[in-house]
Amino acid sequence: MMPVNNKQSGFTLLELLVAISIFAVMSVMIFGGLSEVINVRTDTDKYTARLTELQLAFMHFSRDVRQAVNRPVRGEYGDELNALQSNDIGKYRFELTRVGYPNPARLNRSDLQRVAYGVEDNKLYRYQWKVIDRAEDSKPFKIMLLDNIRAMNLRFLKANNNDTVSQGDGWVTAWPPGIDDNNKAELPDVVEVTFELEDWGRFTRLFVLPEV
Repeated sequence: MMPVNNKQSGFTLLELLVAISIFAVMSVMIFGGLSEVINVRTDTDKYTARLTELQLAFMHFSRDVRQAVNRPVRGEYGDELNALQSNDIGKYRFELTRVGYPNPARLNRSDLQRVAYGVEDNKLYRYQWKVIDRAEDSKPFKIMLLDNIRAMNLRFLKANNNDTVSQGDGWVTAWPPGIDDNNKAELPDVVEVTFELEDWGRFTRLFVLPEV
Protein backbone atom coordinates (compact mmCIF):
# COMPACT_ATOMS: atom_id res chain seq x y z
CA MET A 1 0.00 0.00 0.00
CA MET A 2 1.30 3.40 -1.02
CA PRO A 3 1.65 6.04 1.71
CA VAL A 4 -0.91 8.86 1.73
CA ASN A 5 0.48 12.41 1.41
CA ASN A 6 -1.59 14.62 3.77
CA LYS A 7 0.42 17.78 2.94
CA GLN A 8 -1.93 20.48 1.42
CA SER A 9 -0.77 23.44 -0.70
CA GLY A 10 -2.35 26.96 -0.46
CA PHE A 11 -1.83 30.62 0.46
CA THR A 12 -0.49 31.62 3.77
CA LEU A 13 -2.15 34.34 5.80
CA LEU A 14 0.67 36.74 4.98
CA GLU A 15 0.27 36.13 1.25
CA LEU A 16 -3.47 36.78 1.50
CA LEU A 17 -2.89 40.04 3.37
CA VAL A 18 -0.39 41.21 0.75
CA ALA A 19 -2.76 40.32 -2.12
CA ILE A 20 -5.68 42.12 -0.46
CA SER A 21 -3.52 45.19 0.14
CA ILE A 22 -2.39 45.31 -3.49
CA PHE A 23 -5.98 44.88 -4.68
CA ALA A 24 -7.16 47.67 -2.36
CA VAL A 25 -4.47 50.07 -3.61
CA MET A 26 -5.27 49.27 -7.25
CA SER A 27 -9.01 49.72 -6.60
CA VAL A 28 -8.43 53.14 -5.05
CA MET A 29 -6.27 54.19 -8.00
CA ILE A 30 -8.79 52.94 -10.55
CA PHE A 31 -11.72 54.54 -8.74
CA GLY A 32 -9.86 57.84 -8.45
CA GLY A 33 -9.06 57.86 -12.16
CA LEU A 34 -12.61 56.91 -13.09
CA SER A 35 -14.03 59.57 -10.79
CA GLU A 36 -11.77 62.19 -12.37
CA VAL A 37 -12.89 61.16 -15.86
CA ILE A 38 -16.56 61.37 -14.81
CA ASN A 39 -16.02 64.81 -13.26
CA VAL A 40 -14.30 66.10 -16.39
CA ARG A 41 -17.08 64.70 -18.56
CA THR A 42 -19.72 66.32 -16.33
CA ASP A 43 -17.96 69.69 -16.42
CA THR A 44 -17.59 69.43 -20.21
CA ASP A 45 -21.30 68.63 -20.62
CA LYS A 46 -22.26 71.60 -18.41
CA TYR A 47 -19.95 73.92 -20.35
CA THR A 48 -21.30 72.71 -23.69
CA ALA A 49 -24.92 73.08 -22.54
CA ARG A 50 -24.24 76.59 -21.23
CA LEU A 51 -22.47 77.62 -24.43
CA THR A 52 -25.32 76.26 -26.53
CA GLU A 53 -27.84 78.17 -24.40
CA LEU A 54 -25.88 81.41 -24.87
CA GLN A 55 -25.53 80.89 -28.62
CA LEU A 56 -29.27 80.21 -28.99
CA ALA A 57 -30.11 83.38 -27.06
CA PHE A 58 -27.93 85.45 -29.39
CA MET A 59 -29.39 83.63 -32.41
CA HIS A 60 -32.97 84.50 -31.41
CA PHE A 61 -32.00 88.09 -30.75
CA SER A 62 -30.12 88.34 -34.04
CA ARG A 63 -33.03 86.97 -36.08
CA ASP A 64 -35.47 89.39 -34.50
CA VAL A 65 -33.28 92.47 -34.91
CA ARG A 66 -32.25 91.65 -38.48
CA GLN A 67 -35.92 91.35 -39.47
CA ALA A 68 -37.10 94.51 -37.71
CA VAL A 69 -39.51 96.75 -39.60
CA ASN A 70 -40.76 100.27 -38.98
CA ARG A 71 -44.30 99.37 -37.91
CA PRO A 72 -45.65 100.86 -34.64
CA VAL A 73 -48.29 98.77 -32.85
CA ARG A 74 -51.18 99.25 -30.45
CA GLY A 75 -50.55 98.20 -26.87
CA GLU A 76 -52.90 96.47 -24.45
CA TYR A 77 -54.50 99.75 -23.39
CA GLY A 78 -54.79 101.31 -26.83
CA ASP A 79 -51.59 103.35 -26.61
CA GLU A 80 -49.22 103.47 -29.57
CA LEU A 81 -45.94 101.64 -29.12
CA ASN A 82 -42.91 102.43 -31.24
CA ALA A 83 -41.77 99.98 -33.89
CA LEU A 84 -38.69 99.44 -31.72
CA GLN A 85 -38.41 100.59 -28.15
CA SER A 86 -36.31 99.94 -25.10
CA ASN A 87 -36.27 101.33 -21.58
CA ASP A 88 -35.90 100.25 -17.95
CA ILE A 89 -39.61 100.59 -17.18
CA GLY A 90 -41.78 97.51 -17.05
CA LYS A 91 -41.13 93.88 -17.73
CA TYR A 92 -40.24 94.21 -21.42
CA ARG A 93 -36.68 95.49 -21.59
CA PHE A 94 -36.62 95.47 -25.41
CA GLU A 95 -39.53 95.26 -27.85
CA LEU A 96 -39.83 95.41 -31.64
CA THR A 97 -41.91 94.54 -34.69
CA ARG A 98 -40.43 92.05 -37.12
CA VAL A 99 -41.34 90.30 -40.36
CA GLY A 100 -41.17 86.61 -41.11
CA TYR A 101 -43.98 85.30 -38.91
CA PRO A 102 -44.49 81.77 -40.35
CA ASN A 103 -47.97 81.00 -41.64
CA PRO A 104 -47.94 77.40 -42.93
CA ALA A 105 -51.73 77.06 -42.55
CA ARG A 106 -52.28 80.20 -44.69
CA LEU A 107 -54.41 81.84 -42.02
CA ASN A 108 -55.91 85.26 -42.61
CA ARG A 109 -53.37 87.21 -40.57
CA SER A 110 -50.34 89.42 -40.95
CA ASP A 111 -46.85 88.08 -41.43
CA LEU A 112 -45.62 90.68 -38.92
CA GLN A 113 -44.95 89.75 -35.34
CA ARG A 114 -44.35 91.64 -32.12
CA VAL A 115 -41.63 90.24 -29.87
CA ALA A 116 -39.98 91.39 -26.67
CA TYR A 117 -37.17 90.46 -24.27
CA GLY A 118 -37.00 90.80 -20.52
CA VAL A 119 -35.29 89.45 -17.40
CA GLU A 120 -37.36 87.87 -14.64
CA ASP A 121 -35.91 86.09 -11.60
CA ASN A 122 -32.44 86.01 -13.19
CA LYS A 123 -33.81 84.41 -16.35
CA LEU A 124 -33.91 85.90 -19.84
CA TYR A 125 -37.26 85.42 -21.60
CA ARG A 126 -38.40 86.03 -25.15
CA TYR A 127 -42.06 87.03 -25.53
CA GLN A 128 -44.15 86.86 -28.67
CA TRP A 129 -47.75 87.81 -29.40
CA LYS A 130 -50.15 86.09 -31.78
CA VAL A 131 -51.52 89.44 -32.97
CA ILE A 132 -49.61 92.52 -34.04
CA ASP A 133 -52.00 95.03 -32.41
CA ARG A 134 -52.81 93.82 -28.93
CA ALA A 135 -56.06 93.90 -27.01
CA GLU A 136 -56.35 94.10 -23.24
CA ASP A 137 -56.63 90.31 -22.99
CA SER A 138 -53.72 89.60 -25.37
CA LYS A 139 -51.19 87.49 -23.51
CA PRO A 140 -47.72 86.73 -24.90
CA PHE A 141 -46.20 83.30 -25.22
CA LYS A 142 -42.80 83.25 -23.57
CA ILE A 143 -39.79 80.96 -23.65
CA MET A 144 -36.78 80.96 -21.35
CA LEU A 145 -33.52 81.54 -23.22
CA LEU A 146 -30.91 82.02 -20.48
CA ASP A 147 -30.75 81.43 -16.75
CA ASN A 148 -28.36 82.82 -14.15
CA ILE A 149 -28.31 86.21 -15.87
CA ARG A 150 -27.74 89.39 -13.87
CA ALA A 151 -28.75 91.93 -16.48
CA MET A 152 -29.50 92.62 -20.12
CA ASN A 153 -28.06 95.96 -21.25
CA LEU A 154 -28.73 97.65 -24.58
CA ARG A 155 -27.32 100.55 -26.56
CA PHE A 156 -28.46 102.05 -29.84
CA LEU A 157 -26.74 104.00 -32.58
CA LYS A 158 -28.25 106.21 -35.25
CA ALA A 159 -25.70 107.44 -37.78
CA ASN A 160 -26.10 111.04 -38.93
CA ASN A 161 -24.55 112.96 -41.82
CA ASN A 162 -23.03 109.82 -43.31
CA ASP A 163 -21.25 108.95 -40.07
CA THR A 164 -19.98 105.40 -40.11
CA VAL A 165 -20.92 102.86 -37.51
CA SER A 166 -17.27 102.24 -36.73
CA GLN A 167 -16.88 105.77 -35.35
CA GLY A 168 -19.08 104.80 -32.42
CA ASP A 169 -20.51 108.30 -31.84
CA GLY A 170 -24.05 108.93 -30.69
CA TRP A 171 -24.73 105.81 -28.62
CA VAL A 172 -27.84 105.97 -26.40
CA THR A 173 -29.13 103.53 -23.80
CA ALA A 174 -32.87 103.93 -24.55
CA TRP A 175 -34.94 104.04 -27.72
CA PRO A 176 -36.45 106.34 -28.89
CA PRO A 177 -33.70 108.61 -27.54
CA GLY A 178 -35.96 111.63 -26.92
CA ILE A 179 -39.52 112.83 -26.61
CA ASP A 180 -39.66 114.25 -30.14
CA ASP A 181 -42.52 112.62 -32.03
CA ASN A 182 -40.33 112.39 -35.11
CA ASN A 183 -38.32 109.69 -33.38
CA LYS A 184 -41.31 107.38 -33.58
CA ALA A 185 -40.80 106.98 -37.33
CA GLU A 186 -37.15 105.97 -37.01
CA LEU A 187 -35.26 102.80 -36.25
CA PRO A 188 -31.70 102.74 -34.97
CA ASP A 189 -28.96 101.65 -37.31
CA VAL A 190 -27.18 99.40 -34.81
CA VAL A 191 -28.26 97.58 -31.67
CA GLU A 192 -25.72 96.49 -29.07
CA VAL A 193 -26.81 93.93 -26.51
CA THR A 194 -24.84 92.75 -23.48
CA PHE A 195 -25.77 89.71 -21.42
CA GLU A 196 -24.19 89.78 -17.98
CA LEU A 197 -24.08 86.21 -16.69
CA GLU A 198 -23.50 85.24 -13.09
CA ASP A 199 -21.01 82.51 -13.99
CA TRP A 200 -19.29 83.71 -17.19
CA GLY A 201 -19.40 87.47 -16.97
CA ARG A 202 -20.33 89.80 -19.84
CA PHE A 203 -20.94 88.98 -23.50
CA THR A 204 -21.59 91.75 -26.02
CA ARG A 205 -22.75 91.58 -29.63
CA LEU A 206 -23.53 94.20 -32.27
CA PHE A 207 -26.39 93.82 -34.77
CA VAL A 208 -27.00 95.98 -37.82
CA LEU A 209 -30.61 96.54 -38.78
CA PRO A 210 -31.73 95.54 -42.28
CA GLU A 211 -32.28 99.11 -43.52
CA VAL A 212 -28.60 100.01 -43.00
